[in-house]
Amino acid sequence: MNSQYFSQFARRVLTAASLGLSLSLQAMTFSPIEMDFSPTGRAATRIFRLENNTAEPTAVEMVIKSRSMASNGDDVLGDAEDQFNIFPPQLVLQPGQIQSVRVQYIGSAALEKEQAFRLIAEQLPVDLGEAPQDGGRMRLLVKYIASVYVVPRNVRAVLSVTEAQIVSEGAQRWLQVKVKNEGGTRKILKNAKLIIGPLSLSGDALLGMEGENVLAQTARVFRVKLPTELLTLDTTPRLLLE
Repeated sequence: MNSQYFSQFARRVLTAASLGLSLSLQAMTFSPIEMDFSPTGRAATRIFRLENNTAEPTAVEMVIKSRSMASNGDDVLGDAEDQFNIFPPQLVLQPGQIQSVRVQYIGSAALEKEQAFRLIAEQLPVDLGEAPQDGGRMRLLVKYIASVYVVPRNVRAVLSVTEAQIVSEGAQRWLQVKVKNEGGTRKILKNAKLIIGPLSLSGDALLGMEGENVLAQTARVFRVKLPTELLTLDTTPRLLLE
């Protein structure tokens, strides 16, 4: 299955820990969910914002992970603590409090391609001494995962279809294509078109591919519904992007 992993934005993952019967719709918020950094200079430091919209104190931990991408779009995360300074990395937000978090890139300044990371703000299940409410409650623990990119100058995306085939799963037939980004920055497949001889596929015909992210120096494999008029595949499709 193709990952819809935050599309061009980072995903927000919500997990609930059952502590009772009622659930407040208020929760912690985190923004922005995507940010570009420069390898050096003022833009190597960015500010994010946490806000506690609940009536109780909440503990939050901030971590950052390096990010590569599997062929199906899933994230492959690794350690990146030595490439960033985060202040504060842990904090307690009082009810209604807004807190700025400073994130500074301190990794290599000599980058040949864009570097991708995930900045994670996770609410922790820590007892901060609040008295339990009558009737019980369900506490909502929120985990935000933001996209962070360190972008060197003068990089661009270079995408093409490198492989294509018709595949079958039961009665369903698919057009499977491998899209490779040989460039130095990510690219969202926005308003994409696949040209196959006289056929031009776009919009709903590319469901599962349209809007997906392809990181720099990464290959993605997509499946789209096979057009009824495409009986054989004699040529590699061409990819056109906005």
